Amino acid sequence: MITRGNRTRGQASLCVVRILVLSLLMTTGLWSQSPPVTDIAFAPGGEWLLACSQEGLKIFSWPDLKLQKTIEASFVNLHCLEFSPDGRLLAVGGGNPAEEGVVEVFSWPACVSRMKLTEHGDSVVSLVWQGSKNLVSASLDRSLILWNITSKKTRRTFQGHSRGVRAACILKSGELVTGGQDQSVRVWNVESGELIRSLNQHSKPLHSIAVCPVAGPRQMVATAAGDRTIRFWQPTIGRMMRYIRLPSEPLDIKWLGESRMVASCVDGHARVIDTENVKITREIPVVQGWAYAVAVHHDGAGVALGGSNGRLCRLEWNPRSESLRLR
Repeated sequence: MITRGNRTRGQASLCVVRILVLSLLMTTGLWSQSPPVTDIAFAPGGEWLLACSQEGLKIFSWPDLKLQKTIEASFVNLHCLEFSPDGRLLAVGGGNPAEEGVVEVFSWPACVSRMKLTEHGDSVVSLVWQGSKNLVSASLDRSLILWNITSKKTRRTFQGHSRGVRAACILKSGELVTGGQDQSVRVWNVESGELIRSLNQHSKPLHSIAVCPVAGPRQMVATAAGDRTIRFWQPTIGRMMRYIRLPSEPLDIKWLGESRMVASCVDGHARVIDTENVKITREIPVVQGWAYAVAVHHDGAGVALGGSNGRLCRLEWNPRSESLRLR
């Protein structure tokens, strides 16, 4: 006869067995997950998609997303990558949290390491080229460094953010625009290092900055932040033009053209935003977990998204019908 006490002890024993089995699976790697894809970029020509994570720098063929090659960087935590405008160099940023920020520059397409830049005191999380001989790195150590790639030396350091710097871009007029964990957008004179102005409308840390591809007399940039907003600015005059609040936090943004933008979000969705009327025109679930990074192909129709568990996805954007489809 099975009594209530025996049944309770049996259930407790079964629970212990389940915990031991789960622990064994996690310890032996049988129930492990791949690290998230932290950044992606299309190579010059558009035949390859590069993705970085703690598993290294991976090169995939496009559009079938078949792994072609893995490149090991000199550090483990890779956060960002950016091709030089002439397509001959690839910069990869990352480092060891609270210890060292690293930028490694590779030749392309040979993928041979050319230099390692290590002046930062915390992880490098954003990179932007000024021409093909100068590179700006943004770090969680609250600073930005302008590097001369030819001499492999620091040209200038930008100080002013009170917390880590998460994103950076350079306008066609020459100004450097940055966004930080201190919730601010800052505009700098690249040549002098002078802070021109600070814009403080965001209420949570910034994640991404994107420059509008159409340069008017006053170029527009968009910023995405933890307050779930994407804000549109004319930074050279310090004007916020408009903003949109999304259902989920946007982690990365890229322009699809003059008046459309795609955002990758915490809920794993990709969302297309009408940047003039500030409304969502399309949204689609893409990954389970977070969608960390998005990239737009040179043809304007292909969209790649990277996220949790090492996921990479291909989407197709049709500007005429404004359809976004997972392929």
